[in-house]
Amino acid sequence: MNNLNEIYVAKKDKEYVLSKIECLCKKYNNRHAPDYKQQRTLFRNYCHDTIDVFNDCFETSMLGMIRCINKVERYQKLDGIEIDMATLDIVDMLMKLRAIVYSMVAIKDLPSCKGLIGLSPEDIISKAKNLVKSDIIKAGVGVILLGSKIHDVVKIEDVRSYYKDCLTQLNNEIETKREPISPIERFLLDKFNAEIGYCNLALFKAGISITEEVKGLIEIGKKHIEKYEHNYQISNDNVILSQI
Repeated sequence: MNNLNEIYVAKKDKEYVLSKIECLCKKYNNRHAPDYKQQRTLFRNYCHDTIDVFNDCFETSMLGMIRCINKVERYQKLDGIEIDMATLDIVDMLMKLRAIVYSMVAIKDLPSCKGLIGLSPEDIISKAKNLVKSDIIKAGVGVILLGSKIHDVVKIEDVRSYYKDCLTQLNNEIETKREPISPIERFLLDKFNAEIGYCNLALFKAGISITEEVKGLIEIGKKHIEKYEHNYQISNDNVILSQI
């Protein structure tokens, strides 16, 4: 069964995606046919509808969703399978996806240090303690599952670590996929790099933890920010992903 340990990105709002998954589960719940042949046809319809929901609700160029679709397509094409077991496997996958969707958050609502870099050092230090006072980043399942135990982000370094983990996870998936980088992957790479850049600039300006590493990353961070702000409009932040 799938552990769904990859990045999942929703194209629609959370309520819509949840309703589509729940309707799909109810549609085929306890439906049976009088013989194997008809049951096989019913199961293939279930596979077809499941793939339609995936295509409608998620970015299907991401590694995790590619794996989900491939699994369902294999069941759809195979003959002589144990239909009850295959159905349970798909239902299990849908339940895990539903849990992921519950934890999703729009990218525009993720913590960011962008608003800090225009402040005075004193104000940065004061406001950095209140970057996140919610459950936007917490332990548990999400689109990005790295096993982190972040509960309350209260420091610039925490925000930077969050996006560095996101970046590492995404780069690993792109390498595993061994396909050209998709538009959504490019957007996320640029987004994560820019957010790391905002954090480094805020740290530098506030005089917090000014290590040689941070100093060396300032110029790189500025380039990432410039690229991100030049290439993407605010509407791109409407894509939805989960937290760590």
